[in-house]
Amino acid sequence: MKTIFKTLAIGLLLTTVVSCDKHDPFDENTITGAVGPEAKWEIASSAVKSGEYMGFVGKYYSTVAGIDHSEVWYELFEKEDKLVSASLIQAFNHSFTSNASAQKRALQTIQSYPHSEDLWDETERAYILTDQFPVSYTLAPISWVQPKDTVGFNKNLTAYFGKNFAKEFKDQITLKMNPSAEERNYRAYMQVINGLGLLIDTIVTPNGDRVPFVQWMIDSTYNANTASWEKDFKRMDTIWSKEEFDTLDIIIKDTFSVSKPDRYGKRDTTYYTDTAYITHPVFLSAVEVYSDIKHAIDSVWENHVTFYNLIQNSEGAYSIEYKREYYINAELRIYDEKGTYSKTDTKQIAIN
Repeated sequence: MKTIFKTLAIGLLLTTVVSCDKHDPFDENTITGAVGPEAKWEIASSAVKSGEYMGFVGKYYSTVAGIDHSEVWYELFEKEDKLVSASLIQAFNHSFTSNASAQKRALQTIQSYPHSEDLWDETERAYILTDQFPVSYTLAPISWVQPKDTVGFNKNLTAYFGKNFAKEFKDQITLKMNPSAEERNYRAYMQVINGLGLLIDTIVTPNGDRVPFVQWMIDSTYNANTASWEKDFKRMDTIWSKEEFDTLDIIIKDTFSVSKPDRYGKRDTTYYTDTAYITHPVFLSAVEVYSDIKHAIDSVWENHVTFYNLIQNSEGAYSIEYKREYYINAELRIYDEKGTYSKTDTKQIAIN
């Protein structure tokens, strides 16, 4: 009985080993501890142009089995940087930034190299593979930075930032310009309106009419620190006083009649036209005028200030940047005749 038990135990052990060899889904290096070739490599540069080749030198040997072949593998990453800033407004900073990096291609074989005994170097006591691998020309970087003209501007803006970006960017600034329904950031509005040359008395509408614009809303205040006059929008308390809105003296022309008796006691009536001062109630309040100023500012902002105005800087370029770059993480793998492989350290390579 003892002999039979030992035989069965050995049989079960062999069955288990065979089963693992055929069905284990994990890498052989991990589970069995198989020894692969020793390998290391150096690349020609840390950067390569798209459509060109990266040179390398690989050194390897094996103490277990013969070498079969070598392969270069790499994964691809895309890096996007976006920046848009409102250059026209100095009263507050507003910008949009985005920095993203994502894997675009998983780790995969790029090129294979056959092994040859002619690669043996007796001095190095290793095989030395001097070769190169390709980098696709489609991975060229894109740089759209501070454009100075509008050629292709809208097309690039939509492609790089999305269809509704211009509206969304201005909407975000509008929220900052209007802290509440009753408040306005007057300094910021003045910078925009004055900077765009919209500080005028009248403007001609598309149908040819001249209508009042924003000059009537402006006060000039002397700044002793800068020894200059600074423009600002009128406030409710600086337009007119409350008393001036309660009553207002108005000069009118009208016809008056005066009658007086003659020497016979008969009254003679004389009519004549003259001027007189009368006190007339005013129904317009300071609050209403202040509301008109806010409404006019909002109208100018909505109808005469564009996204392109907001991002154009003093040099005439647009403060917008888009950069798309790629880089790869590459490794060299050496396979022996048993199918076991070893890999080198990973090299990060920028594509320019």
